[in-house]
Amino acid sequence: MAILDPNFACFTQPSWLHHPPHQWQAGTLDRAALHDAAGRLLSTDGFDAACKGFAENTLATYGENQQALNKIMREAPRFALMAFVMYLHHHRGRGEPGVTYTRVKEIFALGSRSGVLATPTRIKAMFGLAKMAGQLRPAVPAAADKRMRVLEPTGKFIEPAQVWLRGCLEAVARAAPLIQSPAELIATPGFLGEVMSYNVHAYMHDGFILYEELPPIKLMMSRENGYLTLMEMLRSLRCVDGVWQARAPSVALARRFAMARGTIRNLLEYGEQQGWLRVAARGGHALMLSEEFATVCRRWVALEIVWTAGFANAAAVRLNPNVS
Repeated sequence: MAILDPNFACFTQPSWLHHPPHQWQAGTLDRAALHDAAGRLLSTDGFDAACKGFAENTLATYGENQQALNKIMREAPRFALMAFVMYLHHHRGRGEPGVTYTRVKEIFALGSRSGVLATPTRIKAMFGLAKMAGQLRPAVPAAADKRMRVLEPTGKFIEPAQVWLRGCLEAVARAAPLIQSPAELIATPGFLGEVMSYNVHAYMHDGFILYEELPPIKLMMSRENGYLTLMEMLRSLRCVDGVWQARAPSVALARRFAMARGTIRNLLEYGEQQGWLRVAARGGHALMLSEEFATVCRRWVALEIVWTAGFANAAAVRLNPNVS
């Protein structure tokens, strides 16, 4: 059951946008209003249960679709590539040439308040691997320029992205009202590309990344296995006698998600070095989180919920006005 009042995530346009997301221009995003909405969600009595549910749902989605999701969405640079590809494909012929290596590099190079999302070397490697894996294939170029090497995402790229978004929406629906069920939203033609486009618009026109004011999240998301390790910590997060506790058992995570145990251990050691946590039992079976890190993690989930619900509802109305 949703714990967030519908007014927090307006069905037709999020209250933290000055213009409709499909007509994004510089200054469309109201950062203060977005953080205010996330703060109100964070302060609700049911938030911690919703936060746990969000993490549980995400882990279940990856657990059931591990192979496909691991190939295109394992850390922040791959998330970005997925969003940029879907945006370019969605807007092909409408101000964009389609998916080209040059255009993907240009968008990555725009950067954000958090800095660049990937180095040129990493971009080239990710793009090349996507082609080799059959996730991108040649598309017929527009008549205006037959010389362009335009690509398009295949089912090997689109289907895992849809699985990820549906799982994300199911997690969000535990706390925020959606105008339709996750299954109905995902089944709407063009929905994935529309929602991804809103995220890319925010990045391109307002230099926005959701974790821009949460450096620990950025660092966790940019490291291998960081995303799912963070989700496991959020799933187990609890406050006992004023101390935030969590778990990230390396053996169990490695077995379930085909991770290398060493990268999980390295990640926890990195967290200790940063002062975010203390490993209180070998193998990550008991972690003590600093108050600041626990607050950052919980705020990030609140932002994810408000952001995704707002965009999902706006996209649904944009693509099918009859649902409003």
